[in-house]
Amino acid sequence: MKITLRQIEIFLAVVAEMHFARAAESIHISQPTVSQEIRRLERGLAVKLFDRTTRAAHLTPAGESLLADARNLVAAANALTEKALLFAPQHVKKLRVVASPSVVNRLLPDVMSQCERQLPELSIEDIPVDTGNVSARLAAEGGDIGLGRFLSAPPGFEQEVLAREPVVVTLSSSHPLAGRESIDLQDLGDLPLLLWPREQNPEYYDALLQICTDRGLSPLILVSPPLIVGARSYLIAEGRAFSLVPNSAASHLSTNLRAVPLASPATLPLEMLWRRHDPRVIVPEFLDIVRAKARALDARSLG
Repeated sequence: MKITLRQIEIFLAVVAEMHFARAAESIHISQPTVSQEIRRLERGLAVKLFDRTTRAAHLTPAGESLLADARNLVAAANALTEKALLFAPQHVKKLRVVASPSVVNRLLPDVMSQCERQLPELSIEDIPVDTGNVSARLAAEGGDIGLGRFLSAPPGFEQEVLAREPVVVTLSSSHPLAGRESIDLQDLGDLPLLLWPREQNPEYYDALLQICTDRGLSPLILVSPPLIVGARSYLIAEGRAFSLVPNSAASHLSTNLRAVPLASPATLPLEMLWRRHDPRVIVPEFLDIVRAKARALDARSLG
């Protein structure tokens, strides 16, 4: 082959900066090396890729035409490397599971307990993250499985809705509505909704507000850190706010909080991400365990 992957990587660095010196700095090599490798790449391809000036570089029509292929080539090389790493001894029977708070509290313990019995050779590293951070953490740190709500699949991952879990209202145990069998959200009046910042997971945030709107409530929002049942839960315990959480989070509330079903039910999706074409034979078995435990969780929630 007349060209190298390194030359393609340098080509993409120059495209990103449109300047040879800045490209060299971004990939920590010298500017003469960048210039030399680009010339070699152009000779190997028999086309000119850049029009150069002292101040900038601009793609030629040939460079523009080859840009997408260059990106695909580097992506394919990265995918090959990642797949090869899965066969390393430390990865063959180990899975890194990235999970949001409610999953860590309920579903994941059930899954890990079943795996101990059914797949004793499997090592599971659980990685708890804040609401909205599952997909980003999965992409950034090489996780294998992601579990959470309103996820977005990173490149190379599949996505599946495991279950739809009922939403419950979390209130102070001393609130007048806490003893009811169900709550009509309109009955909460002007009680604020305690919720994490929208930028953490816009789709999840908007879904919770839509649940309120559909039931005739437009609540004032109190912005909380990611874990609603964490340090700011005193606002709920003191009757100064309420929250909406998936039913699986209800069993982990403090004793001064109560979880009450909605009079007009609503659900939230419980989702899973996993590597597309993961070659390890243990992965399908693990995914089936997750699916079975999610179905059981769903049945208990509805029952």
